[in-house]
Amino acid sequence: MMICNADRVRQWIDENEVTALFADGLDDAVIGITRDLSTGAYRVVYDTARVVQVLVNDKGLDYDEAVEHLECNIVAAYVGDSTPVWLFLPKIDEEDD
Repeated sequence: MMICNADRVRQWIDENEVTALFADGLDDAVIGITRDLSTGAYRVVYDTARVVQVLVNDKGLDYDEAVEHLECNIVAAYVGDSTPVWLFLPKIDEEDD
């Protein structure tokens, strides 16, 4: 059985006795953890493309609904210094050589 990134992050948090916040139901979108050097807070990092996949596959939203929910209800939410980080990876078109 493979350990997911969320489990690895939780294990690291426990071992290092730090605090970070996780978004409910989005463990499959966790890609790591970072530390905000200005506040010292640890923040769980999520891949937004994976968040959209979770919302479509597990919550039954269509793609457009999932993107809107992500932007309006998830990314826009601030819950203190440990608010998760939402990583947007741009798509890069590859040219044929």
